[in-house]
Amino acid sequence: MAWSGDTGQYVDFAERYDLSFPQIDDTNADVFTRFGVAYQPAIAIVLPNGDVQTIAGAVDEETLDSILSQATA
Repeated sequence: MAWSGDTGQYVDFAERYDLSFPQIDDTNADVFTRFGVAYQPAIAIVLPNGDVQTIAGAVDEETLDSILSQATA
């Protein structure tokens, strides 16, 4: 999860939803910009050839599994 803004709100959000994956402070929007993510929720997958696949909106487990399977095939 990339975030920007108030640290307290970010920590509260991560704890409330029991997020166990890595989080980064993207206050300057460097990560969002690099991967073409203009809003949340979104996911950016870096493919083996270096291309980036960006998906707007929340992704369910089945969709994520499919995307990752295709990206690693």
